[in-house]
Amino acid sequence: MKKLIIYDLDGTLVDTRQDIINSVRYALKELNGPPVTDDEIKDAVGTGLHSLIRQVFRTDDEKLADRGAQLYRKHYTSHMLDHSRLYPGARELLEFFKPRTQAVITNKPNPFSKQILEALGVGGYFIGVLAGDNGLPFKPDPASLFYLMGETKAKPEETLFIGDSPVDIQTARNAGVEIVCLSHGFTPEKTLARANPDHLVHHYDEILKLARQKKW
Repeated sequence: MKKLIIYDLDGTLVDTRQDIINSVRYALKELNGPPVTDDEIKDAVGTGLHSLIRQVFRTDDEKLADRGAQLYRKHYTSHMLDHSRLYPGARELLEFFKPRTQAVITNKPNPFSKQILEALGVGGYFIGVLAGDNGLPFKPDPASLFYLMGETKAKPEETLFIGDSPVDIQTARNAGVEIVCLSHGFTPEKTLARANPDHLVHHYDEILKLARQKKW
């Protein structure tokens, strides 16, 4: 039985895609950034805000990245819930695992992560939300997983990580924990399949079925 269930946020629990794209476009417009497609923005999500801005601006200029990140934060603060919603079945899985310990690890900065989860009515399911500014290295470094495992005294075999990207898969591999990857997020299914997660599913009801079959 799994003792600790850990989730990624963007593309896993919450479909935040359009609000992220809109805030990136605001920063690009304000700073006369290069033309980028929605897919290019989406593909840059997952390794932290500054990394996202550097990629879409195609720059290594830290001052420009800082300014872009500030503008992104300004816009996102007011618009992060314009379109963002829980993925279908996410709440049901959280309820299924309610007797266990659940947490979120995301490279997305706070206060956005906690605010989104609270606003969508699921903040109370988690003992903690380790966001991109928590002082620990970004995923795929396993430090955040190890921290939660230590706090809850959960062994690797008692821990399940649910994500939607190769970064999540590599994070789980680095920590030696089982990984379920959802294809409904920001990464094409073929890319996820090549990254070889333990389980690749399309919807939360498939995870619920797995949980019952495997007695997670």
